[in-house]
Amino acid sequence: MNPLAQQVDQKRQDAQQEVKAFFDQVESVLKWVPPPLEYMIDPIVQGMRLLSEKVAELWDQVGHLIDQWGDPDRLKQVGEQWVAQVGNVLGDIAGTIGLDKLRTTVQWEGRAARAYHSAVPPQAAGLNSIKDIANQMRGSLTALANAIEGFQLTMWFAFGSFLIGAAGAVASACTVVGTPVGIAALSAACGAAIALISTGVLAMQSQVNTIETEQTTIMQKIHDLGSDWAMPDTGAMRDASATDGDGSDWRPGS
Repeated sequence: MNPLAQQVDQKRQDAQQEVKAFFDQVESVLKWVPPPLEYMIDPIVQGMRLLSEKVAELWDQVGHLIDQWGDPDRLKQVGEQWVAQVGNVLGDIAGTIGLDKLRTTVQWEGRAARAYHSAVPPQAAGLNSIKDIANQMRGSLTALANAIEGFQLTMWFAFGSFLIGAAGAVASACTVVGTPVGIAALSAACGAAIALISTGVLAMQSQVNTIETEQTTIMQKIHDLGSDWAMPDTGAMRDASATDGDGSDWRPGS
C-alpha cells in the first residue's frame, strides 16, 4: 500500500471511530432521558436508524473502492521497466545497425550487397518502433497511476471533511435536545462524503476509459509489428561466394 493509500485508510479508521463515538454518546444520553423529554426519544431513534443506513452506505462504498484501486507505485515501476529493459536496450541496438555504422555497406558491392543495404534500415526502424511502444506504455501506465493517486487524494479530502462534521456531531450529542442536531450534522457529513467520493469515481472512470483506449492502441501496434516489420532477403545476402561466377556475388568495393 502506497503512503497516500495508508493515509486514506488511517482517516477511514479515524472516521469509523468517530461514528462509533457518536452512537455510543447517543446511547448514553438516551439512557438518562428525564420524563419531561421522553417524547423526544422516538424521533431520535428514527433519526439514528436512518443515519445508520447512510453510514453503512458510506462504508460499503468505501470498502469496495479501497479493495479495487490498485497500486500506483507498482504501475509506475512497470512503466519504467518497459523503458529501461525494453525501449532503451532496443534503441541502443538500433543505433548500432544504421547504414552509417556498418562497414559492409561501404566495402562490398553487388546484388547481395544491395540486398543487405536495403534490409538494414527496416530492421533499425522496427527496433525503434518497439522503443516508441515502450515509451507509450510507460506514459499510459503512469497516467493510470496518477489517476489512482488523484482518486486517493479525493478520498483523503472526503474523510477529512467527514471527520470535521463527525466531531461537531459528537459535541452536539451531549444532551437530548442537542442529539437531533448531531444526527443532522453527521448525516450531512455522510452525504457530503458520499457525494465527493462519487464525483471522484466518475472522474476516475473517465480517465480509465481514456487509458483503456490507449492500451488497446498499444496492443494493436504490438500485434502489427509481426506484419509491418519487413523480413530481410537472407537468401540473396547469403550468396556471398566470390568464385561461383553469378552476378549476385559480394565483391569488394572500389
